Amino acid sequence: MTSIGDGIMPVKGYDSVNLPSGLYDKVKKLVKTRADLGYRSVTEFVAEAVRRRTEEIERLTSLSVQLEENV
Repeated sequence: MTSIGDGIMPVKGYDSVNLPSGLYDKVKKLVKTRADLGYRSVTEFVAEAVRRRTEEIERLTSLSVQLEENV
């Protein structure tokens, strides 16, 4: 496993997360080779990925609640 932040203590206001090494390497390669995607770091990529997924889950949860209320 690899820790986002490369083993350095997290910056104030941040926490660290462990990723399987293979996944970390895949993201690191994407960040390095695909500047057109706009990511400056693995941390930035992972933060956006987690943000998008949590927003998706929140939308799905909201829709599910609305459907249950209409039943």
